[in-house]
Amino acid sequence: MEVALAGELGVSRTPVRDALARLADEGLLVYQPNRGFLVRRFGIEDVIHAATLRASLEGLGCRLVGERGLQAGEKQRLHDLLEAQRQVLYGDEWNNKRALLWQDLNLDFHSALLKLAGNPWLTDAVRRARRLPIVYDSRSRPHDLKALRLLFERRHSQQAFDDHCRIADALDQHETTRAESLMREHILTNRDVVALAMRAAASSEKPAKEEASTPASD
Repeated sequence: MEVALAGELGVSRTPVRDALARLADEGLLVYQPNRGFLVRRFGIEDVIHAATLRASLEGLGCRLVGERGLQAGEKQRLHDLLEAQRQVLYGDEWNNKRALLWQDLNLDFHSALLKLAGNPWLTDAVRRARRLPIVYDSRSRPHDLKALRLLFERRHSQQAFDDHCRIADALDQHETTRAESLMREHILTNRDVVALAMRAAASSEKPAKEEASTPASD
């Protein structure tokens, strides 16, 4: 509640009201009359819907890049990003540090293409779709987080890197439709990996819960 939160933080209601409204606009809070703002939770369906939207949006981004064409410096930028990814994925043994570095480089590649598309509305829409479904609170189920970590296993990361190379090559060859299709398929593949893992884990968890809730017979 606005009043209670302002008192807890030792500030006036105005900045708290503004902050809550901004978080609600970002999709992180939900307002309920007489209850105030609640932290929004995200589940498997949110992950699926957001990734499906991202596939269409980032596919459109590739189309815009392809229609405009790549300048020499832009081609070099994509080449440098791919080379950095290659060194991380095919270098020394895979560990958490390298997985996190790959995560950053993966985001850099997607962000670079969005920037080249030159449409800030598109970039903002992708940012929201990318961020919201992976916001988990302390009540999140462990298998949800485990499913997301599958995206950063070395084998899967190398497959994603191969997708990046094909997308960049299609743009370099002025194959706009192919680049759009490859980006859509790239994101939808990641979506399906996470969704399948989350559903499998949830399915295996359900019988155990049902068994635990069944009263023991005398």
